[in-house]
Amino acid sequence: MLTHRGFSAWIVVDGEALPEYLVAVDSGANKVSCWIPSEDGQAFTVFWKDHGGGVDTCAFITLDGFVVPGRFLLGKGVAFRRGVRASKDTERPFIFQKVAETEESPAKNVSKDMGMITLRIKQIDRVSGRAANPIQEVPEALLRKTRSGQLRIGFGNESEDYEQSPTTWSVKPHNPAAPGAETPSTYVSFVFRYRSREFLESQGIIPQAKIQLPMLVPKLSPVRLPLVNMPLLEVSGLSPPKRKPRFSLTSVGPHRLRQRSKETRRTTSFKAPTDRRESTVLGFIPFDEKTGREGNLIKVEQDIEGWS
Repeated sequence: MLTHRGFSAWIVVDGEALPEYLVAVDSGANKVSCWIPSEDGQAFTVFWKDHGGGVDTCAFITLDGFVVPGRFLLGKGVAFRRGVRASKDTERPFIFQKVAETEESPAKNVSKDMGMITLRIKQIDRVSGRAANPIQEVPEALLRKTRSGQLRIGFGNESEDYEQSPTTWSVKPHNPAAPGAETPSTYVSFVFRYRSREFLESQGIIPQAKIQLPMLVPKLSPVRLPLVNMPLLEVSGLSPPKRKPRFSLTSVGPHRLRQRSKETRRTTSFKAPTDRRESTVLGFIPFDEKTGREGNLIKVEQDIEGWS
């Protein structure tokens, strides 16, 4: 939003005000200018506001040099204009438009206001009513650039609008710049220079968006710490606890057998043939508590050759 001398102005597209870049104020000419981005086919509306100056005003909008009547504000309030009147009850909307390839021939009588939307506000005193202005002829498109692909102001398809009032006001300057002046001078003006976003970025008018790179997290490798020889602590009077064995074993010959109680032992014997030398060998047959088998003590008399 541009603001100067108690007035503000802005351009709206799709319900949102366009951003303004490189805003410049010319206090000597009572003019504020800026750059705005535009796209082919966008419809736009011109808004302005009187912050309460208490003086009647009228406004005029200039599009690429083509003048469109504005509105009256009676000392305060907001006004807007979104198109040019095509008949008593229809209007053609303002749009941004690309220049076609077939229109590359040099334009004649090109205005110095090409590429600009200008709002001029004048302070006036209302005098009396008069007949409404005649419907002006609306061109299909305004002369703009001589190269294809660039933008200019155009007008959209005709659509219904409120009916034009049959009368309007005759006015005179509120504070004439010169004695006897009949035409009100411009109190403040707002200039919007429109270009494509790509053009504004290429010229550095719109700062290019910074690309956010993903944060790289360094891969951590394990750190080997040096071993430190810690002094051993001597603790006197302490010994490891004794653990009770779960069971005991006894060996007979090459076998390891459980030690059995007297109640679980039984003995048996047999006689070897008498024509051989005898020796007695004792062995345990274990008593198997799980299967119910009994263990027996066997006495074996065995012939051992070579004994005397």
